[in-house]
Amino acid sequence: MLCAAGMCSAAMAGTKEDDARAARALVDAGASAVDQWAQVRLSAASIRTQGRHAAEMSTQAIMGMPVRVIEKGNWWHIQTPDGYTGWIPSSSVVEKSPEEMAAWRKADRFVVVSPFQINVSVAPGEIKKGTDVVSDLVNGCIVESGGEAAGAYQPVVLPDGRRGYVPAAAVEKIEVWAGQDFDPDKIIDMASSMMGITYLWGGTTTKALDCSGLAKVSYFDNGRILMRDASQQAVTGTRIEAKDWRKCRKGDLLFFGDADTRRVTHVAIYDHDGEYVHSSGRVKRNSVDPKAEGYLTTPFLHAVRIAGNEGTPGITRVIDHPWYF
Repeated sequence: MLCAAGMCSAAMAGTKEDDARAARALVDAGASAVDQWAQVRLSAASIRTQGRHAAEMSTQAIMGMPVRVIEKGNWWHIQTPDGYTGWIPSSSVVEKSPEEMAAWRKADRFVVVSPFQINVSVAPGEIKKGTDVVSDLVNGCIVESGGEAAGAYQPVVLPDGRRGYVPAAAVEKIEVWAGQDFDPDKIIDMASSMMGITYLWGGTTTKALDCSGLAKVSYFDNGRILMRDASQQAVTGTRIEAKDWRKCRKGDLLFFGDADTRRVTHVAIYDHDGEYVHSSGRVKRNSVDPKAEGYLTTPFLHAVRIAGNEGTPGITRVIDHPWYF
């Protein structure tokens, strides 16, 4: 799942059979009958392996993300749209009835498409002081429409009912965003926009992220949901052997790890001519080409192609996910 300074540890990694089962979790999650729901009310909410702040942060969720509620208390046990489960503070989510979720799926909604953090302001126009800010939003956050645009500003409603305005150019109607065609240039542009962003174990937002988080965020910007961990992503799509890396195309995922056990510990996004973008200490570029100046010695295991594999286990277009539509 996660990588720092070239190393990472897959929290859910196990045997290849375990990884294959995990890769099917997205399909199972989408098909499950769900009668308890919640939505994330923060721009970046931490999900932990246990219901306590001292527990490991395994992943994150962003505002508007629908989650399945497994158990409630001071900490809620929840499942995210990619099938991942964990514990989130009750203050980070707002409970929704099945009827409210059904209405939300049909509502006029917007997605933040800006690669950079934006603010929700109390009134349309430039934010001049801290009290003008309702909340921040990051790429991928989902909000409901609050009415017709006011000039260059779009009124929005947050999952917990708070209202405000965002720059209209920073958001897009959800059905347009969710139904977009596969665009490798957009994926690489999104990853590259985060160049230098701090590595964070468990991070899956543009504020800070780990290696598999970078892949998820970059693909989500293109309307696609990937599995959470590198070890899970590695068993999806169409496999390309390491020796055939010159056959890789922009947007393919490259996997690194232990040359003897073949255990995946790191993932990167291929760009061109052997060069890739990844999060290792920070988001940066290196190369899989041994002759390149940016070559790293971490063993390259294989690559997978996501393009053309939407709808197969672990790769879902948002518009096809029943939790969103």
